[in-house]
Amino acid sequence: MGTKIHSTAQQVDVDCLPEVIAHRTALFNKYVMPYTNMIFKLCKDYSWSPQNVEENYSEVLVNFYRRIETYDTSRPIKAWIHTCVKHQVWACERQRQAHNNKNDDYDIEDYKDEILDDDHVSGNMLGVDNWHEYYNSDIIEVLEELKPRHRDALILQEAGYSLKEIAEIEYIKGSLKTPNIETIKSRLRLARQHLKNNINRDGQRIPHQTNAENVP
Repeated sequence: MGTKIHSTAQQVDVDCLPEVIAHRTALFNKYVMPYTNMIFKLCKDYSWSPQNVEENYSEVLVNFYRRIETYDTSRPIKAWIHTCVKHQVWACERQRQAHNNKNDDYDIEDYKDEILDDDHVSGNMLGVDNWHEYYNSDIIEVLEELKPRHRDALILQEAGYSLKEIAEIEYIKGSLKTPNIETIKSRLRLARQHLKNNINRDGQRIPHQTNAENVP
């Protein structure tokens, strides 16, 4: 084997380069700063405890700054922000929980890159708080007949959340005793069956089902 040559050149920390800082700051000010109120509200929504909101908010902003160059400007900015906040806050909460539990066997995943994984959430920003805005009156009427836990599972899936994410959200809300995916599947099945029985392919209510009872 040949002689190993050890370079004595000092490695450059790209994050500290003035041009990189200037570029990231410009992008951050353009794409993130106008939505800080929205970001803080999302941090409140996804934090597991009110006392964690401020810390999670700070972590989210730091990560936005570090990763702002990954934003694809062809995608809706609000959808990207929503996805990034959700994944980053949950990463913070899981790591905080793992630390508090002090359990060496706790399965700690690397959530650092999860902020970039936004393939599961659609860009329409549909959610359990604003779903009335996205459906016609017939569908709204039928959805309102569902029990909240069935309707919320359906709305979250329509918004693009995975079964695992829905289970975690409902568990955090207290709608599930454990983040059980099978329970979510059951709720979705009941909700979709109710829609099938009461809404036709054109999104209109089936006349003879007007007085149908709520899904149990």
